Amino acid sequence: MKTLRFALQIVLSVVLPLVVQLWDRRRLDPEQRERAWNFASWGAALYAFNVLSMLGWFWVTRRTWRGLAWGLLCTVLLAGVFVGLDALVALGLGLEP
Repeated sequence: MKTLRFALQIVLSVVLPLVVQLWDRRRLDPEQRERAWNFASWGAALYAFNVLSMLGWFWVTRRTWRGLAWGLLCTVLLAGVFVGLDALVALGLGLEP
């Protein structure tokens, strides 16, 4: 059961920021979309930094302090969602959260 929980943590840590970044990418204007990471850099950032990749994503696409603040807010919110989902999975599997 611990292995299943660990596997779900890995998947969630990549999927949650990916979903938010895909949603945000659709909202970008053409200039911001041009500045966004290519697919190799994007995948590497998601794999290496997980939820923290939100800071880089908002900085690269916005290049303003306001963008960095949005990145920090999204990072904190996604980390909270991640911890909450992990606790629910742990409870569902009968493990300690």
